[in-house]
Amino acid sequence: MKNILVVFALTLLLGACNRNAETTFELLFPSDDARKVELETVDGRMSLDFVQKDSLRVGAFRLPLKGGEYARLWVGDLPYTVWLEEGKPWTARFKWNEWHFEGKGADINRYLNKRFLHQIFFIDYYRIPNEQFRAKLQEAIAEREDSLREVALPRAFKEREKKRIRYFRNNHLASAVVYGEVKDGKMNLPEDTYAELLEAAAEDSTSWKIPEYRESINRVLTALAKIDELAGDFYDVVMNVLGRATKNYEDGRLVEYLVNRNVMDYVKAMGAVSSAEMDSIFRQWVHQSDHVAVYDDLYNRNRKLMKGQLAVPFTFKDIDGKEVSLSDLKGKYVYIDLWATWCGPCNAELPALKKLEKRLEGRNIYFVSISCDKDRATWERFVRERKLGGIQLHMGEDKHYMQEISCNGVPRFLLIDREGQFVDANMSRPSAPETLKVLEGLDGL
Repeated sequence: MKNILVVFALTLLLGACNRNAETTFELLFPSDDARKVELETVDGRMSLDFVQKDSLRVGAFRLPLKGGEYARLWVGDLPYTVWLEEGKPWTARFKWNEWHFEGKGADINRYLNKRFLHQIFFIDYYRIPNEQFRAKLQEAIAEREDSLREVALPRAFKEREKKRIRYFRNNHLASAVVYGEVKDGKMNLPEDTYAELLEAAAEDSTSWKIPEYRESINRVLTALAKIDELAGDFYDVVMNVLGRATKNYEDGRLVEYLVNRNVMDYVKAMGAVSSAEMDSIFRQWVHQSDHVAVYDDLYNRNRKLMKGQLAVPFTFKDIDGKEVSLSDLKGKYVYIDLWATWCGPCNAELPALKKLEKRLEGRNIYFVSISCDKDRATWERFVRERKLGGIQLHMGEDKHYMQEISCNGVPRFLLIDREGQFVDANMSRPSAPETLKVLEGLDGL
């Protein structure tokens, strides 16, 4: 193709790929759209470069393929599923957030990028009852299955696409459990949900190159773990997933994927070094050098959060405008709640936090709540109306402290000893039964 200006060679089949003919795929992107474009294959994700030609940015990638396989084109944070097949090149023009395909491989890609009427949105996972959600999901699946039956595409592809649709369903089914509401320590789920999730967790190594396969297995294991660990915290859920992954699957690629993803998600989200047990599992099962390098970097950067390390200092203004520093609290234990008025899980912990404060009133411990709300007036009104206790601080838009403790989300809880050292930089929530046990077991409380 004479118009190809930028070519990328990706190794997909290791040594065998060198014997396969390369197929080229061309991308035409608006010159006024500055979003990054990335290609995701089973072997990873990489950025694609473009050069200017007339009113377009033009780029291409060339792959050694054997048969066909799914991939994704990411435009910013929007993923688009594509089909890459040996000897069937295509050209894709991006316009109005849609890819438009021409060429030998266009038909399958037009089908994959068809707009469907029935869509599932993240908010659906928790805004509607589970049975109602399942009915909506079934409508979405039926529409996709009908579309696949009606379209004239190769039989081999349609058989593979049936699997992808099933994994699409499993992923959403499990997501509704993962993000679903818990009331009075229970989840409102149909009785057969657990059995259905167990079936959806079945291993199928022939589906390895279907992205939704790996992702659905991960989400299904998380859903099963959440049901098992309903009274536990994020750590308990992750360890449950790791146990299921390492004990139940034979495909080493799948186990490595699941272990890497869950350990990294935990470390990134909680901003704390994993336990010795979690670290051991990671190092036993994850061997890809790039994954290990990223993990080691996070591990080393988070060493400052380990037990016994000097706690990260802070200075913030309280509800009356007085500055309060961590050093002012030395001599007592400090239980910190990082939160925000707009955060549902944060608000859910407030009653349990009040109970803790009441139970340990007069003891050798400070309860400090640090809000990351942008608007101070909103925070002040919330604190006064809810009559929140303890030491109430507001960090405003200065997120340096959160960056220093690798906090990527709230709520987050920390426990600091009387000497200003970390006891636990990822302390359990007030509602967790072990929290009171840990606090009452502190020396000199």
